[in-house]
Amino acid sequence: MFATIAGLSVSFALFWLLFAGVWVILPFTAIELTCVTVAFLWIELASEDRDKVEITDNGVNVISIRRRKTTEFVFTRNWLAIESATHFRGMPYGVRLRQSGRTVALLEFLSGPEQMRALGELRHALSLR
Repeated sequence: MFATIAGLSVSFALFWLLFAGVWVILPFTAIELTCVTVAFLWIELASEDRDKVEITDNGVNVISIRRRKTTEFVFTRNWLAIESATHFRGMPYGVRLRQSGRTVALLEFLSGPEQMRALGELRHALSLR
């Protein structure tokens, strides 16, 4: 996909350079390809983001992977608060687990309905044990 976009952009710039003598388009083509490269790299890193929640009899273990960096949180189950995080416009933006001044945000990469479903499933799983 990236090769197609880059090839079309460069061929368009070379067409204007060779047939119309417009050399000014070449720096803008380089800037465009740089921006597209950064966007593709950003999306590639974010595509591996995930959260894993393990519920045991006494605690909740959360493993959060963001941009290939793993962070682990351990919470005591009885004192754990679960809430839906929201944007300033009231739109859902992930799930928060809070306890003793520590907060971890989960599932920001899911859509609003998926976040609400995951929040319900997490609350249900914690109420079973």
